[in-house]
Amino acid sequence: MSRRASGLRAWAVQRLSALYLALFVLLLTGKLLLAPPADAAAWRAWVARPAVNTAFGLALAALLLHAWVGVRDVILDYVHSPALRLALLALVLLALAAFAWWGLRILVGLT
Repeated sequence: MSRRASGLRAWAVQRLSALYLALFVLLLTGKLLLAPPADAAAWRAWVARPAVNTAFGLALAALLLHAWVGVRDVILDYVHSPALRLALLALVLLALAAFAWWGLRILVGLT
């Protein structure tokens, strides 16, 4: 695969994930402004609904992909030592995997 195709794919992932996150935040804000849950139990019941839970899961995936592409590109552009670049990429990937695990445990625990 050429470097250009890789850059185009990263660009597309970055834009699509940003678009989903923007729409998700707008809809979530609208929901919370128009019909906020009365208490924690109502919030939990709302988020446990399959469509809402799926939307939150997709938002988590979009956020993690968006973060990975952005941080990866910064590291590749500005860290010139291959060993340090690899170590930083591994740390970022490990941190994002931990966030994914944490988020999925929360979402699965609500259903």
